[in-house]
Amino acid sequence: MLGKILLSTVVIASVVLLSSTSFAADQCKNDMDCKNDKVCIVAFTFHTCKPPQATGAVCTRDNVCASGKCDVPTNRDTGICK
Repeated sequence: MLGKILLSTVVIASVVLLSSTSFAADQCKNDMDCKNDKVCIVAFTFHTCKPPQATGAVCTRDNVCASGKCDVPTNRDTGICK
């Protein structure tokens, strides 16, 4: 429970900091901000446009994987690109 509260606090703090930060060319808020078939990869400190991830990479959604398949187990926030 304490871990979830701490994680929520970190996420909220990150969002607040991001809203006041100007974005460089390789940073993004969503996939629409990326060009050249890149996707917006979410990180703790900032989001970055990168090509879709290879098999075995950590993922949160299907479109960040080159295969188009992110296997996220039940009750988890992240998964693995298949």
